[in-house]
Amino acid sequence: MKHISLLTLLLAFAGCTDIPELEGKEAPSIRNAAYPKLVPLEETLGTPVDPVSEASEVEEELTSRSEELAKKAAALQAAEIN
Repeated sequence: MKHISLLTLLLAFAGCTDIPELEGKEAPSIRNAAYPKLVPLEETLGTPVDPVSEASEVEEELTSRSEELAKKAAALQAAEIN
């Protein structure tokens, strides 16, 4: 019950806020400015990438990195600690 009365009080206070009017606040140069030219998304992004070839490239890179890390781990395991 305490939460409901608190929520009601907050909603009542929110209804009393004075929200400023935004109409007429912008400069005349902005009000009369032309909209930017819209271009198709395909022109902006370029040609789509083939997901199969991209996945194989990522797989090859991750495999080589994994092998390098395994070599480093093996070298660290074999190192003698004084």
